[in-house]
Amino acid sequence: MLYVHQLKDLTAKSADIESVFIIRELKQKTPLPLTEEKIGEYFSLFFVSESEKNAMARAYSLIDTTMQDIIQLAHMNDSELEPINLQRAINMLKEIPQPLLNNLNYAKEVSAWQEGLVKEFPHLITSIPHLKAQQEKVACNIKLNAIFEKLLRNNEMAFAYKDVINEAHTSRMNDLSESMGKGFLFHIFLEEELKKLDFSKIKQRISPGKLEAVERIHARVNDIKKGVDAAYELNMRMVTWAINIYGYIKWMIGG
Repeated sequence: MLYVHQLKDLTAKSADIESVFIIRELKQKTPLPLTEEKIGEYFSLFFVSESEKNAMARAYSLIDTTMQDIIQLAHMNDSELEPINLQRAINMLKEIPQPLLNNLNYAKEVSAWQEGLVKEFPHLITSIPHLKAQQEKVACNIKLNAIFEKLLRNNEMAFAYKDVINEAHTSRMNDLSESMGKGFLFHIFLEEELKKLDFSKIKQRISPGKLEAVERIHARVNDIKKGVDAAYELNMRMVTWAINIYGYIKWMIGG
């Protein structure tokens, strides 16, 4: 998409602009007459997958254990470890559980609903040009609004992102994963910083036991990051799906 790059970017105006380009693709990939088969094939690109739900569920299950392991390291008061960064890592992880759980529940809801949309959508959308009575228009509008509410989690042309995984969470997990690969949880001497020594050299002076403990934590952090990334990618895909449906409406209204 040209203008919607983050979850917060979706507005009625941005959807209107994006849909101009999307309508061309819709006409090419799902030409009239629309059928359940055509819509199913096209909408399947947006479907929630089992692997995404599994990645989120696994990530959620690992967070508490990972935080407890970092807390145990902090309680050691070991000079090889960096107390401030241990606490920072804990604080970063604390931000993830509730938004991730909300995202997982949202993914489950959409997953249970998406096949039904495929069956309903062709008739619903192609009925738009033929609506005459006000009652018919209202009924159609209610059904279309329900689709947007399911995808966007609210009744506006905007994604309700603040209580699910968003850019703040992906940034935190990217930073934590990358930093841990550079020895974030270990104390780095001033001389090592001045010399800008790579962690591959610094780790040679660190006891193997603590290295192994931190590497295990890092591996779990990476698994948590995978779940967070899966949640965010799903959310962005739902935004794209909503814009596509908006495109179908504009197409039908435009004849």
